Amino acid sequence: MGFHSNARVAASLVVVSALFLASASAVAALPRKLSQDDLISKLCSKTDYVTLCISSVNKNIKGQHTGVSVLNAEIDAAANSTKEALAKATTLYKSASSKVEKQILSTCQETYGYAIDAAVDSKAAIKAHDAASLNIHLSALITYVETCEDTYSEFSRASPLKELDDLIGNLGSNCFKIASQIGL
Repeated sequence: MGFHSNARVAASLVVVSALFLASASAVAALPRKLSQDDLISKLCSKTDYVTLCISSVNKNIKGQHTGVSVLNAEIDAAANSTKEALAKATTLYKSASSKVEKQILSTCQETYGYAIDAAVDSKAAIKAHDAASLNIHLSALITYVETCEDTYSEFSRASPLKELDDLIGNLGSNCFKIASQIGL
């Protein structure tokens, strides 16, 4: 083998080595696939109520974990908590003795029903990839629940539903943060 042959072999080895290193570093630079728990943690870590988000999503998520399924799970958590608040308001209404208390609880029952509808509409907006409608329906869900608390405040009464209403508001806040992260 002559000098030129060795030089060509050496040059070829250098080129092959450079290509190998370039492809190896390109593969290393690819984002690794997040595990299902990592995805939930990543999305929930950017919410205002991280621990609540992780626990409520894990409780409500179904099927393959995607950004959309995490958001749907958090909406389900808000809807389920609203159903719980509606049931509690209904029970309190049945045992209320004053006209004012019945009036307040009637308002809460009505607005919780609207909030549940807003949760359903939020999920429909996700399916339609309609970010504007999603924001409207999530805002409505939170506003309807706040209306119950506002009604208690207007009559200068302590709300027996405050803890649930605060929880629903926090879940709604988490929904907004998750939606913004996944492009909705």
